[in-house]
Amino acid sequence: MVNLNNNNKRKNNNSKNNHNNNNNREYKRLISMGRNSVDIINELYNPIDAINRFLNLALQHIDEDSQSRQFILDSKSGVRKMSSLLKRLNNYAKRMEKEMVRITNNHHE
Repeated sequence: MVNLNNNNKRKNNNSKNNHNNNNNREYKRLISMGRNSVDIINELYNPIDAINRFLNLALQHIDEDSQSRQFILDSKSGVRKMSSLLKRLNNYAKRMEKEMVRITNNHHE
């Protein structure tokens, strides 16, 4: 009878350990995804900033009543929207990364 109880306890412990290991792998994967997202977003900022600077320079050399000016202004609006979206995604990814680190640390305690 004692042997059966010990075997059942071991099976339960092994099952809990496997579950914990699976959770740890999942948490680490999610943290990694958050970090990669932040890196990708930061890499996208540079070309968007360069495009915005180029559009600002172009505006300085185009007549006020030019049709090209309106195209540039529309482009600047699109670039601003993209930049805003990237900022929101960046903030979200950073919050998620911090939350996953917190959950992982609490899980280990």
